[in-house]
Amino acid sequence: MILRPGQGRISGGGTAAIEEGPSHALDILEHISDAVFSFDRTWRFTYVNTRAEWLLKRPRSELIGRKVLKEFPQARGTVFEQEYQRALAKRVDVAFEAFYAPLETWVGVRAYPSKQGLLVFCRDISARKQAEQALHESEQFLRSTLDSLSTHIAILDGQGTILAVNAAWRRFARENGCPEDSGACGVGADYLGVTDAAQGAFSEEAAFVAAGIRDIITGRAESFLQEYPCHEPGGRRRWFLMRVTRFVGQGPLRLVVAHEDITGRHEAGEALWRLAREEAAREQAETARERLNAVLERITDGFAAFDRDGRFTYVNRHAEAHFGRMREALLGWRPAEVLSESRGAVMESLLLRATQAGTPVEEDQPSALADRWLRVVAYPSPEGLTVYFRDVTEQRRSELWSHFLSEVSAASASSLDWGDVSRSVAKLTVPTLADGCAIATPVGPHGEEPSTVVAAVTPYLEGALHAVFRAGSASALGRMVEEALRTEAVVHLHGPSRDAPCVQSAVAVPLMTQARPLGVLVLVSLRPDLRYEAQDLSLVQELARRAALVLENARLYRTARQAVTTRDETLGIVSHDLRAPLNTISLLCNGAERRLAHGDNGPGVTEALRKVRLVVGNMDRLIDDLLEVARVESGQPGLDLETLDVPALLGQVQGFNEPLAADKSLRLEVSLGPDLPRVCADRARVLRVFQNLVGNAIKFTPPGGRILLKAERREAQVCFCVEDTGPGIDATALPHVFDRFWQAIHAHKAGVGLGLAIVKGVVDAHGGRVWVESPPGRGAAFFFTLPALTEASGDAEGPRHP
Repeated sequence: MILRPGQGRISGGGTAAIEEGPSHALDILEHISDAVFSFDRTWRFTYVNTRAEWLLKRPRSELIGRKVLKEFPQARGTVFEQEYQRALAKRVDVAFEAFYAPLETWVGVRAYPSKQGLLVFCRDISARKQAEQALHESEQFLRSTLDSLSTHIAILDGQGTILAVNAAWRRFARENGCPEDSGACGVGADYLGVTDAAQGAFSEEAAFVAAGIRDIITGRAESFLQEYPCHEPGGRRRWFLMRVTRFVGQGPLRLVVAHEDITGRHEAGEALWRLAREEAAREQAETARERLNAVLERITDGFAAFDRDGRFTYVNRHAEAHFGRMREALLGWRPAEVLSESRGAVMESLLLRATQAGTPVEEDQPSALADRWLRVVAYPSPEGLTVYFRDVTEQRRSELWSHFLSEVSAASASSLDWGDVSRSVAKLTVPTLADGCAIATPVGPHGEEPSTVVAAVTPYLEGALHAVFRAGSASALGRMVEEALRTEAVVHLHGPSRDAPCVQSAVAVPLMTQARPLGVLVLVSLRPDLRYEAQDLSLVQELARRAALVLENARLYRTARQAVTTRDETLGIVSHDLRAPLNTISLLCNGAERRLAHGDNGPGVTEALRKVRLVVGNMDRLIDDLLEVARVESGQPGLDLETLDVPALLGQVQGFNEPLAADKSLRLEVSLGPDLPRVCADRARVLRVFQNLVGNAIKFTPPGGRILLKAERREAQVCFCVEDTGPGIDATALPHVFDRFWQAIHAHKAGVGLGLAIVKGVVDAHGGRVWVESPPGRGAAFFFTLPALTEASGDAEGPRHP
């Protein structure tokens, strides 16, 4: 079954058809958020809406009429096939959720059987499934985290009842003779009631605890702290810190009660007091060392010291970052023992060379920090070696960019062809400076063809970059490119997005020349260690500037060649179209002279003179067309504007052309929309637009056909249309029908090919727009718009002569 918008039925490609309701139902299916498709009882696709194309990752043109399981063999034997079979066999509605591995998507499916087959509604529920999984994992993580803590934790409700406890709480209860299933101290126990009822020699703090909990419940306090001793049955005295806090969040009131064993802290306090005097002496000895360390910590370079055996004796915090290890893990060890095999060997080699030479040794080494480079200098001394580290990443990056720009300039100088140069730039960029590079130029102001050149490290990224420049792209990269072209400024994308999860960094730079954008350069990185930071943007802009110069040079070169070609073609066409009537005039004049020389002044001479006038008129119209094209292309058409009534204007056009249409057995009809406003236009020029369009329609419409003149209001404009029932225009010719001389050069049809060029020039001069639509084999429809006049402006405004 194939659903077609605008039709009230579903046709089966030659098979039986079933009524599906009014056509606006199809529009609803095209705009709903669910993916909708249907297939007949032979399992052939009969309809696929736009959302289904996106979900199935296949255009409907590749699916309609084809079998479901042949196009998606991975669904064979799965719940999808089983449920669809059940719905068709038992004629029952089915609904299920399942994960479809080939699309890596969770899908919620509802299927409805009918006499013709099955209608299926699908919705991508991956986000919900992922959220449910994340919630489950979060709850498990929280439970595992609480159970891993040594602190005894319980959750109370607003009445003081225990709702949950962790493993440490249960273990402590069992060790003190209160198993969880007794109900006295486990889940469900009245903790506040137990506290109120506490009695005995070791329950002095119970009253304070009960009061503190009630203060939190009533909102008079946010938290409560209490240290208390606990006497175990064996006689050992332990200390605990009790914390009661209100759980922050919406929903019913919850309290978190935590009992932390602080016995070690109390015992440590006593030990610390004993060590206080020892520490005081040590502090004095360390003061001098700390002052020296403070100086080394404040310097911006990394610094490390080694003894004569090559073991770390000191490492400042900048050196820690470059080694990728804390100083505690380095002190007392040789580099080869604590660093990676490659980095340890490089460092020990440097130390050995400095020791043997007895002079400082310098070299560049990669840092443990991602994408960073260090200038390392080792200074030998009698006590060992001291090593300084300075970050030279930016210097090396500038050198890399400088070398790359030089290569780009060399590639640009080798060719004037934009495609060759852009491909060279993209290949040089990947993978040195990007994982993906795209250079795209839209259709230019002089009709330049759009061009997109892409280079990438993976086919997936290459496809994603091509998709960015397709019409309607709404991805993060697509929005970045659109903003760059709109603002004519650099646009930076930081980090992954929902539709580009692998992209770590991206930048789009417009290719500017003469204060206008000619295209855009896009660089994409998939690597966390390759990001386009602020300091890189000026270099990316320089790359874009050079690419824009190459593009402009290529455009100027192409324009010059096109101008020469156009000049030669124009001269050939005009000379041919003028030479033919001149030959006709010469022959007619020679014949007339011979007749007059023999005294024949009859009808033959009169007919010859009539034909001469006809040919001269054709030549005069050709010259007028050439002058009109020259005027509109110069931007000074000299419009004589006046207020025109649209129905009267179309009536005048119908009156001019009805005899010509009748002569070819054609119907010339007029259709007017409601509430048509007047327009401000040059009457003679607009009539010429209609004459050219209607004349073409009469020329190409076979006898018995129909030509329709239409006008309707579209917001602040009036849209006119000349529609015929002729053979239509080939799809490959549609982009060129308004080019001057195109018909004469390419179509091999009658006429010099200026009529539609004049139509476009006149409509553009009025501030309107002209276009053509021609479905295969269904005629052609030429549309153009003119600005509408409001009632106030139409009454007040008279003719103008710009």
